[in-house]
Amino acid sequence: MSKINYQALREAAEQAMHDDWGFDTDLFHELVTPSIVQALLDEREAKSKLLAELDANLSELEAVLSAMGEELQKATESIERADAAATLAHETFSALAAENAILKTALPQPFGPEMMKALDAYEKHQDEVPEAGMLNAFFILRDSICVETPATDAFLAEVRAQGGDAAIEAAKNLVAQEYEYKDFKAAQSDCCMFPGSDLVGKVEMTEWLVDFAAELRKGGNQ
Repeated sequence: MSKINYQALREAAEQAMHDDWGFDTDLFHELVTPSIVQALLDEREAKSKLLAELDANLSELEAVLSAMGEELQKATESIERADAAATLAHETFSALAAENAILKTALPQPFGPEMMKALDAYEKHQDEVPEAGMLNAFFILRDSICVETPATDAFLAEVRAQGGDAAIEAAKNLVAQEYEYKDFKAAQSDCCMFPGSDLVGKVEMTEWLVDFAAELRKGGNQ
């Protein structure tokens, strides 16, 4: 590629534009040779290719940054969910611990009416069957200790319901596999075509399990 003297070429071009001032335009023609023109065109083409490559790289970079942004958003949402779950777990177990502490320290009221009932129940049988009297007294005192434990009740209900959920999923899969359906919903959709069949019975039993799990949760939240 010919070496281009840009400064000389620019000065000659500017002077050639005003040839009425006495500038020899032949000098400009001597400077602008075919090799110089080819060199200029090659340089222009090379710069165009470079710009195209930069544009393509920029598009790729934008796509990568967009994907990274989406992944970052997902990670942020995941962290927020984990934080919320950790907060809920902390609150739940704190409430369970508090209720457990209350249960451990709960005692019948000394000299209260229930204590008097327990003594009467014991004295009634102490001469004949003292064990029966002690047992009756124990039941009276036990029932007199009434401590509400809503957090514990809700936690146990959720544990039971989760066990029901696992059984429900297993039952749904078994029904779908046994009758060669894609999934349980497909089996449900076909029940109307086979009234009184084993399929209908098993689908209804599985649906009952779903309702039962919901009732377990509801009972723990009342």
